Amino acid sequence: MRIRAILQIGFVLLLSFPALAENDVRGSDDPQQLPRFPLSWIVSYSEEKVPEYALATGPMKKVEGVIAPEKAESFQGLLTRITYRVPDTHTPENIFAYYLKNLQSIDAEILFQCSSRQCGSSNQWANNYFKVAELYGIDRTQFFLSATTGNMQLALYTVKRGNRRVYIQLDLIAPLEQTEAGLAADIQQQGFSWLSSAENIEPLLSYLISNPQQKILIGSYNGSEGSTLSELLNLSKTAAETVAGLLISAGVDPQRIETVGVGPAVPLAKQDKASGLWVQVR
Repeated sequence: MRIRAILQIGFVLLLSFPALAENDVRGSDDPQQLPRFPLSWIVSYSEEKVPEYALATGPMKKVEGVIAPEKAESFQGLLTRITYRVPDTHTPENIFAYYLKNLQSIDAEILFQCSSRQCGSSNQWANNYFKVAELYGIDRTQFFLSATTGNMQLALYTVKRGNRRVYIQLDLIAPLEQTEAGLAADIQQQGFSWLSSAENIEPLLSYLISNPQQKILIGSYNGSEGSTLSELLNLSKTAAETVAGLLISAGVDPQRIETVGVGPAVPLAKQDKASGLWVQVR
């Protein structure tokens, strides 16, 4: 009887603890630039090409009978929408501070931010702007910001619902193709930029022509399954050297370029590809 009583008490205590992180929805990933809030998990994820995305740079207002952001800037590109749920023990205020600190660490430009009722109606943010019903929460608990970092724009919203559940919404808009301006902005803000492919060297070549004294390091990772560590290191090194060779053939001084292949040894937040390339300043 004593053992049964102990087991029953343990079961009740287990149920009383807040939920910890659960599995992400299939096919979802974190953005490379922003690590997720600890213990959060992805409950909704989508990607689509959009001809126009109105990035809010003002609170929700009723303008000419329509409730919409008071100000907005339009962008086109690949829209990635991520909805996270967070254990109920955390507050939107802590979550917002976490992401704001991470954005500031990569020198992101904050276009607009608000909190509580300054943002307007949570109902409008949830159902009109993000079109995610789970985001409809208590007005006084909400936080929003819009920002630009490198060649990417983003909208962040976090709120607590009446049932105490806490959610984070991230909308990220990235260009469909890399450009010299986007690559330069990435390098200026975060010291590196991911390359879209080994074949498309035009943005990087243009950047090097515009910055004739700049030395660079071209890096590559490869985490393909079914290969040994030695093979992955060689594959990644070869990929980096291939890009360097194309740049040298186009007239770039070899002394300005170094290469490195790290195999699978990159702790990426987002690994939607088995391999990838980046460039960083030296």
